Amino acid sequence: MTVDRKTAPGKGMVADGLALSASAAITALAGLVGWVLAARLLPAAAVGDTSAFVSGFLLVAGIAELGLGPAVLRWLPRAGAQRPRLLLRTYLAVLAGGVVGSVVFVVVPAGAEVVHRVPAGVAWFLVAGIGWTLFQFQDEVLTGLGLARWVPAENTAFSVARLGLLAGLGPVAGALGLVLSWAVPTLIGVVVVTILIRRSVRRTSPALAPGVLPGRREIVRLLAPSYPAMVCVVVLYNLVPLIVLHRFGAEANAVFFVVWTAINALDVAATAFVNPLVVRLSAEPGHARSLVTDAGKRLVLVFVPLLAIGAALAWVMLAIFGAEYTAGTGLLRVLLAAQVPRLVVVLGVAVHLAAGRGAGVAVLQAVTAASAVVLALLAPTEFGFGVGMLAAQAVIAAAVLADLRRRVFGARP
Repeated sequence: MTVDRKTAPGKGMVADGLALSASAAITALAGLVGWVLAARLLPAAAVGDTSAFVSGFLLVAGIAELGLGPAVLRWLPRAGAQRPRLLLRTYLAVLAGGVVGSVVFVVVPAGAEVVHRVPAGVAWFLVAGIGWTLFQFQDEVLTGLGLARWVPAENTAFSVARLGLLAGLGPVAGALGLVLSWAVPTLIGVVVVTILIRRSVRRTSPALAPGVLPGRREIVRLLAPSYPAMVCVVVLYNLVPLIVLHRFGAEANAVFFVVWTAINALDVAATAFVNPLVVRLSAEPGHARSLVTDAGKRLVLVFVPLLAIGAALAWVMLAIFGAEYTAGTGLLRVLLAAQVPRLVVVLGVAVHLAAGRGAGVAVLQAVTAASAVVLALLAPTEFGFGVGMLAAQAVIAAAVLADLRRRVFGARP
């Protein structure tokens, strides 16, 4: 079975990767602008309350997706005419995860304290938590269906709507206005994209080959190891700034948080870039060598110049936040350098995911996350943390290259 694409192997994949990376960049930039705007429109206390609220439903969504977002990148290209059944099952599973995760959050004492700081917080948290779980899942669904070009349009429309609602509702409704600026565009986005997906699937599925659905054994083989590792990544990466706060104080953490957020945004963009590789590899394993080679070259050509420019302009970019933030220039530069070997790791995760090797995905994600947490606990300085991350990523990347050479480049083209 082959992907329903008219391009040569790799060409459409790269275009989709660029579209998804652009989408991640747009989302990250809009997020930064949104919090700067909120800080100017709302009292600091209101911003603090709503930032915890937003962090809460983003955390819930990351866990409640059940690892099915990356999984459909592998399953959809192989499902053929059975795509409607696959999407119905995965949508229902993600919806159930969003409901359970959101309810648990508002019930536990720590979560209840967060949601009750916002007017009608329980109701709006349930709406936002369930909605965002589906909203982020749909990006992978669009990619798996060969509709990655719609993802930047979707996220741009969401970002514009969110900033517009924040500007209009923030001064009037305070913390609730900031929450509504997230929740309302999320719900609209879920409805619109669901309609787009439904129409596309109904139009194209009958012309496809019968296809195959993942069996129970394949589902367990992929999700049993990879989902816990994904949860670890979600939790542990968000834990690193809290460790820095505890060890080095609020002022140091303010600088670290800005740098860490920028690095995570780049990591999300790189991951998005290789998602189309998962789609193509899962449907065309016979082209593994050419597809992985092409994706790796394009990954380097796109991201290494960006990382170099970021390192050169590190002081200037941090100065935008204030003179005190320029103290993080060295840290930003060394973490940008660490992203170079990290690109190899991201490529390795994509190859394992496309092959359904959940254990391989789990090992790479867990080792990366654990390295960050251990270094945050033990590094003598923030800059020392950055140097440690560079060394750790280099070691992991070397192991990934050896594995790729054996699994992919040792195979027939």
